[in-house]
Amino acid sequence: MTTQSNLLSPNHIRPDIRAMLEFHVLEDLPLKAACEKAGLPYNKNVSQHKGTLVGQAYIKQLKRRRRVIEEFGVDVPALVALIELRDKALNAGSHVAAVRAQELCMKAAVKATGDRLKAGAKSGMADMSKDEIINRLAEIQMKATGESLVMPEDSADSEFWESVKLTK
Repeated sequence: MTTQSNLLSPNHIRPDIRAMLEFHVLEDLPLKAACEKAGLPYNKNVSQHKGTLVGQAYIKQLKRRRRVIEEFGVDVPALVALIELRDKALNAGSHVAAVRAQELCMKAAVKATGDRLKAGAKSGMADMSKDEIINRLAEIQMKATGESLVMPEDSADSEFWESVKLTK
C-alpha cells in the first residue's frame, strides 16, 4: 500500500522559488529584491507563486517562523508550536502553562544562540522574581492579544496568608 505525501509540503515548491519566498517573507524584501537575491529573473508573473495552495501554506508557515525570529532572534522552527501554545494558554487564562512555555522558548533560544542576551533572555527564568515573570507575561499578553494581563488571586496564596494570620 502506498501513502500519498503531503501535497502542501514545501518540498513541492522549486528550491529557487522557495528561496525567493523565504527572502520575501522572512527578510521582508519586496518581490523584485527577493527574486534577485534568490537568483530568479523578475517578471510580472512571479507573484503567482504566492497564490497557489502550496505557496499560501508555505507563506503561512514562514510568517509563523518570522514571529519566532522577531521575538527571540533565532530561526528555530520548533519554537513556533511553543509560542502558539503559550498564546493559547494566556488566552485561556492558564498563566502557569504560559510561563512554562515561555521558559521552554527562552531555553531553546539560548541553546540555539549560546548567548542569553541575543535570545531575548534578559535574565534566566530561574533568576527572575514572581513580579518580573508576571511583568514579562503582561508584555507577551499585550503583544498577543492587545489586552492587559489580569492575574486572578491565587487561592493557595490567600489560604497560606490566612493560615499564618497575615493579610496582604
